[in-house]
Amino acid sequence: MIRMTASELSRACAGRLLQEGPAASIETVVIDSREVVPGACFFAIVGARTNGHAYLEAAISAGASALVVHQDPGQRARDAEVAIIEVNDTTAALQSLAVDVRTQVDPRVVAVTGSIGKTSTKHFTSDLLRERWDVHSTPGNLNNHWGLPLSLLGLEEHHEIMVAEMGMSGPGEIRDLARIASPEIGVITNVAPVHMEFFASVDDVAAAKAELAEELPSTGTLIVNRDDPRTASMATRFAARIDCVLTFGQDIMSDIRAEGAVESGDGWRFQLGVRGLDPTEVFLPLTGSHTLMNFLAAAAIAHALGSPPETIAALAPHLTFPAGRGGTYDLGEGVRIIDDSYNASPVAMKQSLDRLSSMPTTSRRIFAAGDMLELGSWSERAHHDVGVHAARLGIDLLLAVGEYADSIAAGAAAGGMAAHRIFCFANADDAGLALAEEIDAGDLVLVKGSRAIHMERIIQALRQRQATSRPRAEN
Repeated sequence: MIRMTASELSRACAGRLLQEGPAASIETVVIDSREVVPGACFFAIVGARTNGHAYLEAAISAGASALVVHQDPGQRARDAEVAIIEVNDTTAALQSLAVDVRTQVDPRVVAVTGSIGKTSTKHFTSDLLRERWDVHSTPGNLNNHWGLPLSLLGLEEHHEIMVAEMGMSGPGEIRDLARIASPEIGVITNVAPVHMEFFASVDDVAAAKAELAEELPSTGTLIVNRDDPRTASMATRFAARIDCVLTFGQDIMSDIRAEGAVESGDGWRFQLGVRGLDPTEVFLPLTGSHTLMNFLAAAAIAHALGSPPETIAALAPHLTFPAGRGGTYDLGEGVRIIDDSYNASPVAMKQSLDRLSSMPTTSRRIFAAGDMLELGSWSERAHHDVGVHAARLGIDLLLAVGEYADSIAAGAAAGGMAAHRIFCFANADDAGLALAEEIDAGDLVLVKGSRAIHMERIIQALRQRQATSRPRAEN
């Protein structure tokens, strides 16, 4: 973050400086007391499950130089050598500070939203842009009403472009985030049945995603997926108001498209078509149809910012998956893991399964499937459908994890998977222990589920087994 004194930070938050504290400048802001480092400013955020004011003493002990509060900080804080800033609402204050920092740095802001592929698109975009510009992007997926401000607070004077990921769980949230970030380029990757606990229909999800387009300036650029009917319709809807509307996809009418795309075990080969320009040959060393679409979205952003197709094509072979988003690695003796453990939704689950079924292997294809959350009344049916899809693709072994494991298992059985190939577990730890004992030489394993299910623990168990023994070569 750009350096600020407590007094400057207080003004940016529209707060009241109750206690001056140290004179040194503040260079970082956190909302988790466990992340406090000496000199940090700790915002005491009040959320649904926790109240940051309960951790003020922990923040002080860890070396915080400033506290932002909207409740009584207590005598310990008042007695400490720490600045205390009082605000009406710590979440609103965090957002105000982010707007202030973003305004001071004044980068060109790219906002990426969509039901699936936000993080990968942001990741690819940042890598395509870094050769030409000084880029800051959302760390991980800090993309909500707290995460986006924290992402913006990472801006420094030298940054020229900010690539901001925007997530949501209900209507109005994307609009609020767009007003904080003030993007000039908005990207909507797709619309799918996610967060259905908070929406009546997928069309309502589309309307919430379209809030990004509604908040773009008339001089801005809107980029949408032409292969998705709901996002494709936005291109027509907003064309009269926004100066530049671009589409991406495999549809031949897309402004940025993949022509003659062929997938093999080592990735995609295709001609990158850009309207008005000659096609450019591209090799993308990553597999999966969804990966190709995420790349095209990133290529459209790079194009909108002035990168020629030749530059995009030259950088494509160096792209990698973000952590937990589909990267593969070897465990030895031909055992490979597809680490897609970071999150999951019905469409993303099926896309990952399609990728699993298309990848070469000398042994079994194994699917470790965790619960998909926030689906509301869609939950049982969605999990059942994932099981059916796994069975129809011929997946050899299924490990279903979580509250809806039985629904996934029932779907797999209904799709024709034999009962002795289906296992259910209450949690990822148990599934990891079981899979570590079951794994054989040559197996290909896909691990995927919502973050709260902690499917990464399965991968940790497999790595632990690798460290202590070799995979079995025989049954």
